[in-house]
Amino acid sequence: MKRISIKRYILIIASAMLLGGCADSTPTSTDSVATSQAESKAITEIYEEITQKVTLYSPFCWDDEFISNYYGIDVSSLEEYVFSMSEDATSAETIIIMKAKDAASISSLSDCLQVVVDEKKNEMENYLPEQFEIVEKSSIQTKNNYVWLVISENADTITKIIEDSIS
Repeated sequence: MKRISIKRYILIIASAMLLGGCADSTPTSTDSVATSQAESKAITEIYEEITQKVTLYSPFCWDDEFISNYYGIDVSSLEEYVFSMSEDATSAETIIIMKAKDAASISSLSDCLQVVVDEKKNEMENYLPEQFEIVEKSSIQTKNNYVWLVISENADTITKIIEDSIS
């Protein structure tokens, strides 16, 4: 009886080694997909990296109800998001990163972010010309199922962090 279990043990080990060797030698298309998904960070991790590398001015992250009521964003179409705006009315600083559940929602999400840009322009234009210029330089960007808006003096640095964090 012991000989049979030892043979089975050797057979299991040999099979595992053989199969493991095959998996490493030729990646399949599903391996590539899994690798690219593994490379993307969670949006909360991206935002945390931004806050560690860039000093944000009075940031506040808004919830589902706020972004739905004020900007018409359908949160059920999102896999995850961060919607951060400065609480100080004298700052236009805004960082919004959203990951859509499917690519079909990217266009409507971009339209909603354009509402944010337009609102910020209206708020700043006649009162805070320096902040208005920052808003004017902003743009809505997309990549795969991600859409984001960065309104900040540090927009280039923040945008690079976002782009480097998603695949």
